[in-house]
Amino acid sequence: MTNHINNKDILICIFQRGAADGLNALVPYGDNEYYLKRPNVAVPQPGNNNGAIDLDGFFGFHPAMSPLKPIYDAGDLALIHATGVPHGSRSHFAAQGLMERGVSNQNGPFDGWLGRHLSLDTTPATTAFRAVSLSGNVPLTLNGADDPLAISDINSFGFDQSVLDSGYLTVLGNLFQVPAPFSGTTQAALAAVGELATANPGAFTPDNGVTYPISDLGKKLEQTAQLIKSTLPVEVICLDTNDWDHHENIPVYIQQKLTELSTSLSAFYTDMGPRMQNITVMIHTEFGRRVAENASAGVDHGTGSLAYVMGGGVNGGQVYSDWPGLRDLDLEMNEDLKITTDLRNVMGELLTKRLGGTDLNTVFPGFSYTPGGIFN
Repeated sequence: MTNHINNKDILICIFQRGAADGLNALVPYGDNEYYLKRPNVAVPQPGNNNGAIDLDGFFGFHPAMSPLKPIYDAGDLALIHATGVPHGSRSHFAAQGLMERGVSNQNGPFDGWLGRHLSLDTTPATTAFRAVSLSGNVPLTLNGADDPLAISDINSFGFDQSVLDSGYLTVLGNLFQVPAPFSGTTQAALAAVGELATANPGAFTPDNGVTYPISDLGKKLEQTAQLIKSTLPVEVICLDTNDWDHHENIPVYIQQKLTELSTSLSAFYTDMGPRMQNITVMIHTEFGRRVAENASAGVDHGTGSLAYVMGGGVNGGQVYSDWPGLRDLDLEMNEDLKITTDLRNVMGELLTKRLGGTDLNTVFPGFSYTPGGIFN
């Protein structure tokens, strides 16, 4: 069983950093403008060599996404196309910050949308592992939560036995007991080291015959599975997957990245088995790519993109999209896929239905939330 708390799902939040192209991942092969604007880099229609995998007669997976098709068919994967937060930025740094804050402009709040959600639960924390980042740093998404934890590798997080035997941890703990800068962080880190050593998540091996891909995301999701299987009462785990900025040769590079994404997600889903009933995975990016290809067989920074949600609480097996069309007159600034589903609606529904409820006016101030029926 998963170690979920008060019937809340464990949330795995994966950020595709670099602005992932949604049009070659979830191909709108039923819109002929896609082929007119991407004559050299488009994914062929289903039935052709290396063609898209048909989903609903209009959209199809990139062929590298074939490991996700059984999850989609099982109703545990939903896709949201033409989505994003309408912040209007084409800067990776600025757009990632706005997305992680859950805002559409530079006005506050300045902490993260998940951090604000977690801060609303005033129940005293009994663990240092409530909110964890497995990307080596605390993402802005978790800012505002009580002492979120950053770990690069759970197998190397801690101290050598010689350090433990020396009594150094007691000295360090005593040194930072007095309220002072870094005292809270230090005490949380020392508590985390002790908790992790006791739980020993590295002892948990993949179930159901799974072998995770040898990749950065594969390693992170394998360690995510180990944390979930342990006694640690994790609620939120944030991961990054990088190198989605495909300005050139997108057919080659997106094939590599989508293979890593789909095989890693498929391994995690299979490894978790029945535990997926209380796990939700959400994948999103900071903005999409321009509709038309460039002269380097790539695509430049755009607006609308693609998000994924996976888990037993997802009304999956379908694409959620108010498709805006790809004609010039249908595009944002005559060049980008429009955002027709604000991603904060997806986030809000996730928090409301799968993470125990929240005050959406605090999490997304000034935003008018409309649920889309994506979650049970």
